[in-house]
Amino acid sequence: MNQFINFFWTILGFTAVVSYWVSAGLSTWFYLFLIVSIIPVILPQKVADHLQLSSNTKFYERFGIRFIRKFVQHGDFANQLARTSDPRYRVIRNGAAPANYLKTIMMYERYHFMCLIFFLLTSIITLTKGYYLQFLLITISNIFYNFYPILLQQYNRVRILKINRVK
Repeated sequence: MNQFINFFWTILGFTAVVSYWVSAGLSTWFYLFLIVSIIPVILPQKVADHLQLSSNTKFYERFGIRFIRKFVQHGDFANQLARTSDPRYRVIRNGAAPANYLKTIMMYERYHFMCLIFFLLTSIITLTKGYYLQFLLITISNIFYNFYPILLQQYNRVRILKINRVK
């Protein structure tokens, strides 16, 4: 189920961006944007930690993260289905699981930061070229495919650190 959810959101999130680059062609801008977008992936963790918007779960909950969490990979609905088919299923068990989960969270967050930058740069170029509908679609995709997942990963990190006092 998690892979289906991941596939669904990825196709939906990338459709507008891929559509633009297919129609525009893979220009120098495309490759430049790709290179710039890789920056979050290569940042040292100490620098990336400063991108955490808050250490308070209420901050993220004001953005509707608890609602968004229901519809994502490893979210509430997917976990509920996994528990139904395997009652022993738990996202976080004991021992090294919290620390491993934090590493997974950081990987997801870096991926979405990379996509956020690429989508943002792509939306800017569509705006400068007067493709307002593509700008709007890419911006909406960026919010739901990248911005909210980044908030969700940060929210999860705050919760795990608070519960397990792991860093």
